Amino acid sequence: MPQLLNVTQNLKFKSSMKDYLTKTAYITGGSSGIGLSLAREFVKRGAKVVLIARNRDRLEHACNELESLTTGGHRNVSIVSLDVSNIDQAREMLPKTVELSGAPDILVNSAGIAYSNYFERIPYEKFIDMININLIGTWNSITVLEPFMRNRGGSIVNISSNVGFIGTFGYTAYSASKFGVIGLSEALRGELKRYGIRVSVLCPPDTDTPQLVEENKTKPAEAKALSSISRPTTSEAVAKACIRGLEKGKFMIIPGSSGKMIYLAKRLFPSPVNWMMDILIQRAQRDLD
Repeated sequence: MPQLLNVTQNLKFKSSMKDYLTKTAYITGGSSGIGLSLAREFVKRGAKVVLIARNRDRLEHACNELESLTTGGHRNVSIVSLDVSNIDQAREMLPKTVELSGAPDILVNSAGIAYSNYFERIPYEKFIDMININLIGTWNSITVLEPFMRNRGGSIVNISSNVGFIGTFGYTAYSASKFGVIGLSEALRGELKRYGIRVSVLCPPDTDTPQLVEENKTKPAEAKALSSISRPTTSEAVAKACIRGLEKGKFMIIPGSSGKMIYLAKRLFPSPVNWMMDILIQRAQRDLD
């Protein structure tokens, strides 16, 4: 009987997730990159979207673009200029946003920054920024918004990365923050299930975004050798994969076949995966000498 109930709940969840006309999606880091691409997908499906980011000019530009995708003259997009790593700002502004726009049915934590370099060349301040925005920022938005979701259920999507499940040369700080996002999501998944809140974690590979352009400026040769195995994907492809994963009720959403293969290989055969990575790193280092 419990299994039958779970199947029924899953079917209801999948059905309700496709009815976007009744949904409100809050997206942190929604002014660019994957966050903005997800906003486009939600708006196209008729959902109301709340974009949250620090830079107001970028938010307004993103809002204007998204409004052009809406139909019927409805205003489906609103913006909130907010630093999610600042818990005081989050506690002050997000409840006010709920009063104006309604509680989120979907919360996407996409706010994030990345910096790639050799461990000894990563400034302490960069490490702290990545932990504060990528991990603590995710915690902060959930802390404030999750209570508003308890009476209605919904979905929380936390964006990690492929380097959130496989530690990668040149990404000691970024990997630390994104491994943390997966750990937070796994623990939270069990805690929020009884409230009808689904938790998912999105782990995209290298994605063609402004963030990747910045990463490549300081990325070590060894890291470039590892990332050259596959081409960067597009933020649009990542957003669509996220939507499909949400509609299927998946916890771990990994866009692309190569990412899925790496995830499974790392879990089932970690030693061969490490050996292959070491070979690529050593080749790159020989080329440097």
